[in-house]
Amino acid sequence: MFFIRFLKVPTTSHLPSRSKGTQGLVTISALITISTDLSESYYTGNVLLRVTLRGEGANVGTRPLVAQEFKWTQGMRSLPVQFSHRPANGNPPAMGVLCVSAAENRADDMRTLFARADETRILSAWSMPFDILTSGAKAEGLVERKLQLGSGMIRIWEETREDIARHIWPGGLAISAYFSTLPSPPTGVLESLIPVLSKPKLQVLELGAGCGVAGLALASSFPESIVTLTDLPITAEITARNIGLFTGRTQRASNVTYSPLDWSEALPSWCESTKFDLILVADCTYNTSSIPYLVKVLDELSTSSPGVVILLAHKVRHDSEQMFFDMAGEKRLKKKEEVVFEMAGDTVDLYVITRVE
Repeated sequence: MFFIRFLKVPTTSHLPSRSKGTQGLVTISALITISTDLSESYYTGNVLLRVTLRGEGANVGTRPLVAQEFKWTQGMRSLPVQFSHRPANGNPPAMGVLCVSAAENRADDMRTLFARADETRILSAWSMPFDILTSGAKAEGLVERKLQLGSGMIRIWEETREDIARHIWPGGLAISAYFSTLPSPPTGVLESLIPVLSKPKLQVLELGAGCGVAGLALASSFPESIVTLTDLPITAEITARNIGLFTGRTQRASNVTYSPLDWSEALPSWCESTKFDLILVADCTYNTSSIPYLVKVLDELSTSSPGVVILLAHKVRHDSEQMFFDMAGEKRLKKKEEVVFEMAGDTVDLYVITRVE
């Protein structure tokens, strides 16, 4: 699958007023790309993109301020997006949001994400709100994804820069799609998850959560669950932002929290004292140098939470990732069940892993 990204975030400028009819016009420009999760390849087909500028704030209405179409054609690596608009008389909105989406085959609905390799799925992008009246103003370096689940929509912010710790990855999307399509996911059902997900107060821990998409999707799909997102402190700000969006949407006390967790260190006391039912691990095996620490923490958690079930989403990127399964096996952490999630050319394996006594 592919992601629309901002290579250059939306920026506001004023056209020179020397030409007749240009007085008061505001130009919005951005540079986008359509690439895979790690931007190692670009979309090679042709696709019509819909670009909309919407006012942000109270009483702005539902109609976009500007709506235009742009064409991404085969061989492109980037696409400039530029258009002008004339702010309305009176009290025009000062802030706006730029959205870029494919006219067809959008990947925003997790219930239709499952797709064959010859199909296309492209994830839409929303900018941060930015000043659309002041020349030189520009959006922050974040992009919002709006993911439609069976239980409603979750909004996820991720970095536009090359910081992989704060990006959305296919593994998290595959877990989100699996939960969204229960009780009849297109992959087939992971039978060993059924009794776990049936628990009324499911205690869930996500390791290497990044933006938190998998844990937040579970919390949305199972509202009584208690979910703790963990990762290195570098992700704290963006994870807190996404938890705040989730809490605002549900309008109730959040059942989702964040705690920093470094796999190379001893388990913190709060982690050892909690009896977890389910551990989520999405796209955490790509960095082989961290695999020994991941296995260590899973071993420790399986000891402090006997019977815990691990749901691992694994997109194979290189053969050396087999190291994870070898090392986990030495700790008696074995694959119990698996299904394959096809995501328009991205293949994500979903494994249920448990300790074998």
